[in-house]
Amino acid sequence: MISSPPVPDLTVPSAESPVARRRLLVLDVVRGVAVAGILFANVATILGVFVQWEDGTVPLSHTLQQLLVQQRFFPIFSLLFGVGFGMLLASAERRAARPHLVLLRRLATLGVLGLLHQLLQPGEALLVYAIAGIAVLLPLSFVPRPWRARIALVVGVLLTAAAAPIGGVVLVPCLFLLGLAIAEAGLPRRVEDSARPGLLLALVAGAAAIPFVVLQLGSLETAGFDTVSSVAGLLSGLSLVGVLAALLHTPLRGALAAVFAPLGRMALTNYVGATVIGVVVGWPLYAPMGGLLERDTVFIGDREMFAIWAGCVLLLIVQSLVSRWWLARFGQGPLERLWRWATWSRVRSRDVA
Repeated sequence: MISSPPVPDLTVPSAESPVARRRLLVLDVVRGVAVAGILFANVATILGVFVQWEDGTVPLSHTLQQLLVQQRFFPIFSLLFGVGFGMLLASAERRAARPHLVLLRRLATLGVLGLLHQLLQPGEALLVYAIAGIAVLLPLSFVPRPWRARIALVVGVLLTAAAAPIGGVVLVPCLFLLGLAIAEAGLPRRVEDSARPGLLLALVAGAAAIPFVVLQLGSLETAGFDTVSSVAGLLSGLSLVGVLAALLHTPLRGALAAVFAPLGRMALTNYVGATVIGVVVGWPLYAPMGGLLERDTVFIGDREMFAIWAGCVLLLIVQSLVSRWWLARFGQGPLERLWRWATWSRVRSRDVA
C-alpha cells in the first residue's frame, strides 16, 4: 500500500533574486502536515495490525481512517515532490554545468534510500517516487523551459483527471507533472504572498469533494478501495492544501509554523525515523512483525487502534520538538544533509561571466 513519501526537502531556492531565495513557509507547513497525515496512514502497516470487523459492523476507526486519512496525504506529497523538483531544476540550471546529472543523482539517491526503507516498510513510496521521477520528470527536464511548463501543465491535468478514479500509484507521475508546472509558473511564491490562491483552491476543491465524501459515507464497507474514495481523497487533499495556505495569512501563522514547519523541513528524516521507531516499539507489542521477516497480521479492535493513534500524536510532538532543536543547531536534518551531499557533491559549477 503506497503511503506517501515524504517529499523530503526539495525546496531548493529557485529564483534568481536574493529575495526569492528565502524559504517558503507554505511549503514547509504543508509538507509537515502531510508528514503527520502519512504517519496515521502508515502506522497499521508498520506495526502489522488490522482492525477486525465484528458481525459485519464497520469499525469506527475504519470509518475515520477512510474519511480523514486514506488517500488524502500522498497526493499532497506527490504534488510537493513535483514542485520541489521544479525548484531544484531551476537551481541546477543556474548553478551546475551538467544540471541533468544533478537531478539524476538526486533521484538515484532517493531510490537507494527507498530500497533500504522497503526492508522495514514494504510498499513505502520513496522507491516509487524515485522511479516515477526518473521516468517522467527527468526526461521533461531536457525540454526548453517555456515548452516544459506548458507540456507539464497540459499533460498533468489530463493524466490527473484520467487517473483520479484509479488513485494510488497511478496518480504519482500525474501529480509530479502538475507540481512541476506549478513551480515553473512561480505559483508557490504567490501563495506565500497572498491568501487568495489558497482560498480559491480550498473553495473549489472542497466544493467538488463534498458529493464524493457523501458517497463514501453511504458505502463505508468499500470506502478506501473504490473509485469514489480515490476522487474524494484527491479533492480533499487539495482542499486541505488550500486551507493551510490561507490560514498562514491569519493569526494562526505562528502556531502552524512552530508545530509543522520543523516537521516539513526534516520530512525525510521524520518519515524514515517514524518507521524505525514504529518497528522497534511495535516488535514486542505486535510480534512477529517488522518487514525484515515474514510477518503475520495481528487483529485488533477500535480501542487498540485509538491507542495507537494517540501514540502517533505523541511521536509527532516529539519529532516536531526534536526537529526544531536540530534545525537550530545544524540547519538541516541528517538524511536531508546526506541527500543534499549526494546530489551536489563534486558538481562542476557553471562558468559565470
